[in-house]
Amino acid sequence: MFLFTYIIVILGITFADDPLRPQYHLMPPQNWLNDPNGPVYYNGYFHMFYQYYPNTTPANQKQWGHCYSKDMVHWIHLPVALVPDQPYDINGVWTGSITLVNEIPIITYTGITNTNKQVQCQARPANLSDPTLTNWTKSLLNPVITNPDGRDPSTAFQDDQNNHYLIYGYGTADLGGQAVLFTSTDFLNWTYLHPIHSNHYDTFWECPDIFNVSQHVVLKASLNGRDFWTIGNVDPNKLIFTPLNHDLGEYIQLIDNGKFYASKTFYDPANDQQIVVGWVAEDDNQGEQRGWQGLLTLPRTVFVSDDSLELRTRPIEALKSLRDPNSHQQYLDVRLGIETSFELIPNLIGNQIEVLINWQFPTKQNLDFGFTVLSTLDGAQRTSIGISTLTNASLMLNWDLPGWDYFSVPHVNFWLDCQTACNRDNRCQAWTYDASRKLNDNCFLKSGIPLKTGNWLCISGVKQQEKDQQPVWIYIDRVLSQRNPDAAHSPYHDVIWMESSAENALSSLELDIFVDHSVIEIFEPRNGRVAITGRVYPEEETAKYLSVYARHIPTNNESIVIKTLDFWTLDSIWN
Repeated sequence: MFLFTYIIVILGITFADDPLRPQYHLMPPQNWLNDPNGPVYYNGYFHMFYQYYPNTTPANQKQWGHCYSKDMVHWIHLPVALVPDQPYDINGVWTGSITLVNEIPIITYTGITNTNKQVQCQARPANLSDPTLTNWTKSLLNPVITNPDGRDPSTAFQDDQNNHYLIYGYGTADLGGQAVLFTSTDFLNWTYLHPIHSNHYDTFWECPDIFNVSQHVVLKASLNGRDFWTIGNVDPNKLIFTPLNHDLGEYIQLIDNGKFYASKTFYDPANDQQIVVGWVAEDDNQGEQRGWQGLLTLPRTVFVSDDSLELRTRPIEALKSLRDPNSHQQYLDVRLGIETSFELIPNLIGNQIEVLINWQFPTKQNLDFGFTVLSTLDGAQRTSIGISTLTNASLMLNWDLPGWDYFSVPHVNFWLDCQTACNRDNRCQAWTYDASRKLNDNCFLKSGIPLKTGNWLCISGVKQQEKDQQPVWIYIDRVLSQRNPDAAHSPYHDVIWMESSAENALSSLELDIFVDHSVIEIFEPRNGRVAITGRVYPEEETAKYLSVYARHIPTNNESIVIKTLDFWTLDSIWN
């Protein structure tokens, strides 16, 4: 049994009419929400636009939905901002961005023409004195860019001579995926320059963004079904972006390690921070019959690590305003001293909640523990949010690291050769040697650290970053989350490095976990090293409980301890 110290007994639960429909994530009134478009702060309001399919719209004709907010947390729906009604966008108003040009917000978006060509178009507010920016007027010069045939223009940037620069996604056989660069002096007449950056990790990039954070230039793009980032420099003469370390498409540099795509960033001058918001698609086959599909993530502030090599994110401070103070409960010093697969936490129930949990556990141990959300009383349906470590991750006997391969090393006859190949390659973060496979197809180098899976035919390893650090896997286990065989059950995970300098040293890891009916978002709130978004669809109406588990505990006298666990129910975002 675990010793739960119960502090506060007040509980308030908010129930939704649809037990799976999120209540504090940005969603359309009905039907399908796709990519976020051009978030912008203007005249004291945050405006969020998004790809939208109302029930009356053909599936191939995207519109721009619109809502606005004072704090990026509480939102008001507005009428649709842009509809496909011109030859240059009749088959869809696709993704775009907003740029403030002489303090005027200008939309640049991709239109799908009557011949299904992708062109770039513009629109301006019909009434600048309207704080809601409800009505927009398309430019008489549309389309303003007709070649190359790409999409998803980003927020433009300027040089010190007031030249405007714009990028959007594209791809060719010779260069692979790329962000193509244009310039203009008046923001209407654009000249194509060249790809600002490209590589062969995918054949086409979507939703590229380029922005500054703490005097660092960040380039992000959507490729291979994920959102990647890289920190680098732009040559002021050649106007070419060069990564400082790892590149777009390498899995060590994911903005979010879960169900997260087509994100958009923008600058928040009210709080002097860069914000990123991503699109979360459905992960089952029931969206159409539910009547709603897709949502946007919680807004996250973007910052750079102390060594200037990593992009990090955490939830914006304003999200704390969603907490119902009367629902707060706290547990202190809960010790997980025995192995168990399931034990309920007393008095905690809800599917519209935030949990702030601080774990303490020994380093250099084989551990697997965590807690579950959206659980039934008997645990038959539940979603596990866990932490897993190994005594020695640099050499993992009988473990596979499936996925994220970028190279199969030839002529490898022994696992040590595979490890050596990884150590010599800057891109390599982990490796797997599979004894069951033939020569030239048995050693795999990986540009990230996949979730470990037991396999007695494999030997794997994680490249050591620093002498006194070890990798720690944080995961979402969805095996029991839903019975629907057409819903995804594969896990999500992220990896961080933690100090392990002494044999009995204790590590602390704080996680901020948001559960909103069918969406889960996990963060490390202080250091911003963890971001995982997941979708689950529990069929049981009673799947609202929380529990803990410990599959592998320390072999010494130390314990796994929940130092603090704070629980709140959260209010709706809709005004």
